[in-house]
Amino acid sequence: MDHRLSRGSWVPVTGLVICLLLCACVVDLVLAQIRYSIPEELEHGAFVGNIAEDLGLDVAKLSARRFRIVSGAKKQYLEVNLENGILFVNEKIDREELCERSPNCFLHLQVVIENPLELYRVEVEILDVNDNSPSFPWSEFNLDITESAAPGSRFPLESAQDQDVGTNSLRSYQLSANEHFVLNIQTRNDGSKFAELVLDTPLDREQQKKHEMILTAFDGGSPERSGTALITITVLDANDNVPVFDRSVYRASLVENAPRGTLVLKLNATDLDEGSNGEVTYAFSGHAPLKVRELFSVDPYMGEVRVKGVVDYEKASVYELYVQAKDRGPSAVAVHSKVLVDILDVNDNAPEVILTSVSTPVQEDAPPGTVIAVISVMDRDSGENGNVDCQIPSTVPFQLHSSFKNYYTLVTSEFLDREAVSEYNITLTARDLGSPSLSTRKTILVQVSDINDNPPRFSQPSYTVYVTENNAPGASICSVTAFDPDSNQNAYLSYSILEGQIQGMPVSTYVSINSDNGNIYALRSFDYEQLRNFQILVQAQDAGFPPLASNVTVNVFVLDQNDNAPVIVSPLPKNGTVATEVVPRSVDAGYLVTKITALDADAGQNSRLSYQVLQATDPGLFSVALYTGEIRTIRRLVEKDATRQRLVILVKDNGQPPLSATVSIVLTVVDSVPESLSDFGDLTLSPQPPSNLALYLIVSLSTISLIFLVAIIVLAAVKCYKDSETLSGYNLPPLACCCCGGFQPEPPPEVFKKSNLNLQISSAAKVPTNCMEVNGNSSLSQSYCYKVCLTPESAKSDFMFLKPCSPSSTPRNNEAKSAENSWNAQSRSASVNNGATTPNELKQPNTDWTLTKNQNSSIKSYNSINMDGTLMRKAMHADPENYVTSMAPGQYWTWGTHMRDYKMSPSPSGLPSRPWTPRCTPPPQQQQPSIPSHPHPHPPPDYHHNVYIPGTPSGFCTLRPTAQRSELDVHNSFSTFGKKRQERMPFWTSVFVLCAAWPSALSVTRYSIAEEMERGSVVANLAADLGLDPGGLAQREVKLDIFTSKKYLDFNKKTGELYIVEKMDREYLCPAKPTSCFLKLDVIIESPLRIFNIELGITDINDNAPHFRRDRVELDVSESATPGERFSLPNAVDPDVGINTIKTYKLSVSEHFTIEIQTGSDGTQYVDLVLTKSLDREEKAVHNLILTAVDGGVPVRSGTANIIVRVQDTNDNPPRFDKQTYTINMTENSPIGALVMKLNATDLDEGLNSEIVYSFTLYTSEKTQDVFAMNPNTGEITVKGTIDYEDMKFYEMHIEARDKGAHPLLGQCKVVVHVTDMNDNYPEITIQSVKNTVDENIPVGSVIALVGISDRDTGENGKVSLSIHQRMPFILNESSDRPMHYKLIVSEPLDRETVPEYEIMLIVTDAGKPPLSDNETITVHLLDVNDNAPQFPQSFNTIRVMENNAPGALLSSLTAFDPDLHENQYLVYFIIEKEIANTSMNSVISERNSTVADSTLVSNDAYWYSLFLAETRKGKLVVRQPVPKGSRYIVSSIPRGTGLTDTSDSAASTLQ
Repeated sequence: MDHRLSRGSWVPVTGLVICLLLCACVVDLVLAQIRYSIPEELEHGAFVGNIAEDLGLDVAKLSARRFRIVSGAKKQYLEVNLENGILFVNEKIDREELCERSPNCFLHLQVVIENPLELYRVEVEILDVNDNSPSFPWSEFNLDITESAAPGSRFPLESAQDQDVGTNSLRSYQLSANEHFVLNIQTRNDGSKFAELVLDTPLDREQQKKHEMILTAFDGGSPERSGTALITITVLDANDNVPVFDRSVYRASLVENAPRGTLVLKLNATDLDEGSNGEVTYAFSGHAPLKVRELFSVDPYMGEVRVKGVVDYEKASVYELYVQAKDRGPSAVAVHSKVLVDILDVNDNAPEVILTSVSTPVQEDAPPGTVIAVISVMDRDSGENGNVDCQIPSTVPFQLHSSFKNYYTLVTSEFLDREAVSEYNITLTARDLGSPSLSTRKTILVQVSDINDNPPRFSQPSYTVYVTENNAPGASICSVTAFDPDSNQNAYLSYSILEGQIQGMPVSTYVSINSDNGNIYALRSFDYEQLRNFQILVQAQDAGFPPLASNVTVNVFVLDQNDNAPVIVSPLPKNGTVATEVVPRSVDAGYLVTKITALDADAGQNSRLSYQVLQATDPGLFSVALYTGEIRTIRRLVEKDATRQRLVILVKDNGQPPLSATVSIVLTVVDSVPESLSDFGDLTLSPQPPSNLALYLIVSLSTISLIFLVAIIVLAAVKCYKDSETLSGYNLPPLACCCCGGFQPEPPPEVFKKSNLNLQISSAAKVPTNCMEVNGNSSLSQSYCYKVCLTPESAKSDFMFLKPCSPSSTPRNNEAKSAENSWNAQSRSASVNNGATTPNELKQPNTDWTLTKNQNSSIKSYNSINMDGTLMRKAMHADPENYVTSMAPGQYWTWGTHMRDYKMSPSPSGLPSRPWTPRCTPPPQQQQPSIPSHPHPHPPPDYHHNVYIPGTPSGFCTLRPTAQRSELDVHNSFSTFGKKRQERMPFWTSVFVLCAAWPSALSVTRYSIAEEMERGSVVANLAADLGLDPGGLAQREVKLDIFTSKKYLDFNKKTGELYIVEKMDREYLCPAKPTSCFLKLDVIIESPLRIFNIELGITDINDNAPHFRRDRVELDVSESATPGERFSLPNAVDPDVGINTIKTYKLSVSEHFTIEIQTGSDGTQYVDLVLTKSLDREEKAVHNLILTAVDGGVPVRSGTANIIVRVQDTNDNPPRFDKQTYTINMTENSPIGALVMKLNATDLDEGLNSEIVYSFTLYTSEKTQDVFAMNPNTGEITVKGTIDYEDMKFYEMHIEARDKGAHPLLGQCKVVVHVTDMNDNYPEITIQSVKNTVDENIPVGSVIALVGISDRDTGENGKVSLSIHQRMPFILNESSDRPMHYKLIVSEPLDRETVPEYEIMLIVTDAGKPPLSDNETITVHLLDVNDNAPQFPQSFNTIRVMENNAPGALLSSLTAFDPDLHENQYLVYFIIEKEIANTSMNSVISERNSTVADSTLVSNDAYWYSLFLAETRKGKLVVRQPVPKGSRYIVSSIPRGTGLTDTSDSAASTLQ
C-alpha cells in the first residue's frame, strides 16, 4: 500500500516535465504558416497546393490524426484530399461576392491535426480577374438643359459601376462626337471616377430640340471591357422670342346693335417659344379707353374680339381698339396692335312714346270727346326711319287724333260704363317707316271712376226661411246678401227691415237684422201652434249720393216640434174618479166596449197617435185598436172572469222624442146593464160615496179662484200704469211693456244662472237698467214669459239691443275702405254719411276733405320757389322705373287750379314715414251742397282737367300699375290746368285752339350761355324775343317744361325774363362730350294757348382739371427688358371739350424711362412709357415716377398720377455659399438625426429665383451619401447612418445649391467631416481552436485552445489584454510572433474526480476610457481514466452466524466504492480465500469460471458457489450449507473493473 503511494507521488513530477516538452513542440507547430494565391472563378477540383507536403506531414497518417480544415467563410470553398494531401477548389470562388471591392482578398484557413495536437494557419489569396464589364444604372439618361445655358455649364452624369478592382476596374469614359458637348472626367477622393457633360457651344431650341449621344465607360483589364448608355438631352425653351401679330392694323365692320357675344374678329399672334413661353394671352392695352372696354371684350386665350355692350351708330361710327399680346413666360414683353371697327348704321332705334299729359281716372259719365291724354312720339333715326305712325285698338271706346306731326290726343269716343269695364289698358303702337319697320308699344292705363248709377241687387228674388219652433231668441235664422256693382262708398250697403205687423205686433218685435252683413235674428221663441208663417220686407241701401235701395221679401215658415203631449178627451174621469164602463157578460168576441179619444196640438207625425194597453186585470180579455183607440173584447166572458176589469191605456204620438198620456178605465161585467151600476166597491180608485162634503169643496175652490183672479188683474193694472208714466216720452204702444200680461212672477236671480241666458243691457240713459231682454232654454218644467224692452230709437231703426246667439261673422261687403280710385265730390260727400239709413239723417259734408295716400298720382309737386306753374318733367335718370318724388316740408300740392300749402311732419330721416293726408277747404259755394231730386244727379261742381301740349316730349315716361293699388302711376310730370265744369271748353273748340296755337310751336328759339352761371343770371328776355306783352303775362298762366331732371330755369312774368335758378354743369347735362350741348324747354302760355320751343346752348369753360381714373398706376417690368421696350400707360380724362381738354403729358426726371405721346384718329392722346436704360432689380427694385396731364384751357389745369414701376426679378444671380470649404469634426457613433452643420447659401434674386434647394453632387461618394442626409430646403446636414472611425477616418461631401428659377443657377461648396475616434468597439475574442474534452491525466503544458483577440479601435482604445476570470489549472501564453494571439495551456495536473468540468471564462479588456471588455467561456470536460481502486468502508468485517443455519440464508452484505465512472466504476465481488474448513474453494470456482473478472460472468449474472457460501454480484454472502460450529472463515472480494493489470484491494471478513 505504501509502495503505491510513493509511486503515485512520483508520477506528477515526471508528467509535468513531459507536458512542457510537448507544449514547446506544439507551439512550434502552431506558429507554422503557409500562403497560396489563386485566381477567382476556378472550377471545382482546381489544384491549389500540396498542403501535406508543404507542412511536412505524413500523408499516410492524415486520416489517423484526424486532419481537417477549419474556415470562417460561409461556404467550404477549399477542401483537402486526405489520400494525397492536395488542397483543391471545392466550390467556385467569386472574389466580388467574397470580398466585394476590397483591394486585397484572402481566405483564411486553420489546419488542425490531433495525436498530438498541431495547428497551422493557411492564407489563400484570391486574385481578381476581369470578369465584370462597367455598367450604368440606367441604359438611357435624360437631361433637360435650357437653351439659355451659357457655354462652360457643367452637368454631372451618373457614374458607371465595375465590380472588379485594380487595373480591371473603371478606367475612363468616352463621349460620341457632337458639336455642343464635351466630356470632363473627374476623380473622387476615394479613387472612383465620374464624368461631367460640359456645354461647349450655345443651344438653340428652335433649331434642334433634342440631342442624343453615347457615353461609353472602359475598364483597364485585359481584354478590355466596356459599357454604354444613351444620353438624351432635351433643350428647354427660354423666353427669348416675343409674340408677333400677323397684322399691324386690323380692320373689321360691325352692324350696330349687334348682340352681345358677336365675334368682331380674331387676333393672331405667334410666339416661336413653347410651353408657357409660347402661350400668348391677349388683352386691351393701356391706351384703350374705358368706353371701348365697356363695348368690346378680348378673349385672353383665343384672341377673339367680341361685342360686350350695345354698339350704337348714333354715338360713334368708328371705334379704335388698342390690343396687346404677351406670352406667359418669365420676363414677358407685350407687343401692340390696333383694331379699327367700322359701325354700319341700321334702323335700330324704335320710336319712343312719351305721355305728355294723362288725365285719369275719368268719370264714367264723361261725354264723348273728353281728352284723356296727350301723347308725343319721336324716333332718333332720320329719314323714313324717323317717320312714326301711331295706332290704338279699335275695340276700345277711345280714339286717337293727330293734328300736328308726332303729337296725338287720346279722347273718348262713347260713354263709359265702369261696371262693365272699370279700367282700360290701351295699347298704343308707334311704328316707324324704316325697313324693317320698328315699333313701340306703350300701355296707357285709363281708370274709370264710379258714380252711383246702380241700385243694390239681392242675390235672390225672394228668400224662404224655415225656423223650428221654440228657437232660441237672438239666434240667426238666415242671411240676405245684396250686391252693388258700384265701388267704394257707392257699393257700401246697409240692411234694414221695413215696418210691418205680424199678428198685430210690429215686425221689429219678432226679428232684427244686422245692418252690415244682412244677418237676420229672431227676437223671440216662435210657437208653431200660434204662428206658422209670416213675411218680412228687407231693404238694402247703398251709401251713394243720392242713395239707391232695393227690397226683397223673406218668407219665414215655423216648423213644428213635438212639444205637446196627447190629451185624453174621452172618457174623462168624473169627480176625481176613474172612468167606468159596463160590459155585459154575454157579449161575443170583438164587442166594442168603449173608444179612447185623444188630441195632440202638434202637427204631422208629432200629432199622429197610437194606442196600446199598458196594464190590464186580464190581458187576454180586452184589446185596444192601435190607431182608433177602440177597446174590444178578445173572447167571450166566462163565469170565472172577474166582474171588475181595470185597464190602463197608453196614448203616444209619433214625434221625436215621442210624448204620451195614460188613462185608466174600470170595466164592470154585469149580467144586465142596470144591475152593474152599484157594484164599484172593490175598485182601487173608487170615488168617495156621494155626500155634501163635495159640494162644499167646490164652492170654496170657486171663491178662492175668483179672489185670486181679481187680485192679479189689479196688480197688472197698477204695473201698466207705472210703466206708462216712465215711458211716456217715447210714444210706445200700449203693449210695449207687457208682452205676456205679467202673470208670472219674476224669477229669482238663480234662475238666470242656471238657465242658458244671453243678456244685454241697453246703454241708453232713458231706459231703466232693469229693463232687459232674455232668451234661453230652461230646464225647468214651468214656462217663462220673456220681456222685450226697446230704446226710443227702436221705432226708427232695426237695431235691437239683443246680442245674437249665432257665431260672430265679419261683414261681407261693407268693410272699412279708403277711396282707391277717384276723388270726386260724390265720394267726398258720401264719405261722411256711412251710418245714415234715411235721407233725413244725411249729414252735411265736412269742410275739410281728407286726401288719402292712394290719390297721390293725381297730385303735382311744386317747389316753393316757383309755386305758380312750372312742374317737374322727368324722373331721375338713375332709376326711371322706380323713381318716386320724395315730399319734404314746404312743398306745394295742387288739385286743379287751386293750391294749398300743406305742411307735413317729417320723419327723423327727413322723409314722410307714414301716409300723408293733407286737408283742403272747398270753395264757399260747395260748403252746403244741395241734394238734387233726379235719380242720378251729377256730383257737386268739381274740376275738369283741360290738358295742353307743353312742347317737345321727354323720353322718360313710364306708365305702370302700382304695387298696392290699381291707380295709374305716371312717372312723368305734366301740366294740368283746372277749371270748373260749367266753364269747360267744348271738344271741337279745344281742337281748334290747338290748331291755332301749333304754328308757333314749330319755331325754335336758340340761346347760348356759358356753364356754371350764378343763380339769378338772366338768360334772355323771352317776352321781347317772342313778341309778348309783359303786362299781359301776369293774367296768363305761363309754364316752363324743361326736359331735365332738375329745374334750372324759371320765368319772371313781370319782366318777361328767363333766368337761372340753379347752376348748370355742361358735363352733367351732356356726359357724352358732344361738340354741342343744348338744354331744351317748352314755354306754354294760356289764354290763348301758345307753345314756344327753346334751345339753350351750353358752352364749355375750363372748369375741370384732367384726372386719371387711378391716381396710382403699378407696372411690373422685368429687369431683363431691353432698352426701347414700351409699356402702355392709362390715359387721363378731362370732361371738358375743345381746347379745354388734355393737350400733352409730362414725366418726371428718370434715368431709365421716358414717354412718347401718340394721337388717335379721334384726337385722343395716348402715352407710352419707354425704357431707355437697362434695369437691375438688385440695385433698385422700385422706380417712382410722376405722370402729369396738362390741358389747353386758360388757366391751365393739370392732373397727376404716380407711376410705380416694380422691377421684376430674372434669375441672373447664382446662389453663393459663405465659404467654399467647410471643415467639421464629428465623433463617431453620433446618433442618427444629429445635426452636422447648416449650410448657408444666399441668392440676390427674389421669389422662386431666390429659393434654394441643396443637394449632393456626383463628387460625393455613395458611401458618404449613405451616412449623411441633406435637407433640400434648409441646407441642414444630418447623420443618416452609422459614423465609424474604423470604417472611414473622414468624409468629403460636395454640395450644390440650386435656385428654383425657370433656368436654375447653382453654386457649390465642399464639406469635410473629420471623424474623432471613440472607444466604441468592444474587444473581441476569437476561439480559433479548442479541445472541449480531454483525459484527466493530460500532461501539464498541453494546449487546450488557441485564442485570438482584437479591437477595432485604435491607439489606447485598441490596446487589449486577455485574462482568465478566476484561478484554474490553466494559463494563457501570448504568441511571440503573432501579437494578440494566446494559447490556453494546462498548468497543473487534472483530476476528474475532484473537478470533472471546467468553465474557463476568458476576459478581454481594452485600455480605453472607459475601458470596454468582453468575455468568452470555454467548457472543458475531463474524461475518466481508471486511476482509483475500489474501497470498502471498513478494512475488516466480522460476521456472526448461528449454527445450524439454513443453507442459502443471507449472512451479511458488503459494499465497496469506486470514484471512477462508467466501466471503471463497475464492481464485481468474489472471495479471495481458498480454504474454508480444510475445503478448498479454488477448484470449485475454477470449475465454475476460470476467469474471476470475466465480463461474461458478470453480464450473465452468474453466482459462485462454494461448499458453504455463495456470493452474489452485489456482495451478499449466502450460506449454501450449514457451517460447523466454531468454524472461522475469511471472505474477500475483488470488484470488477476495466483495468487489465490493476489489482483490487481486498477486505477480509471473518465468518464465525
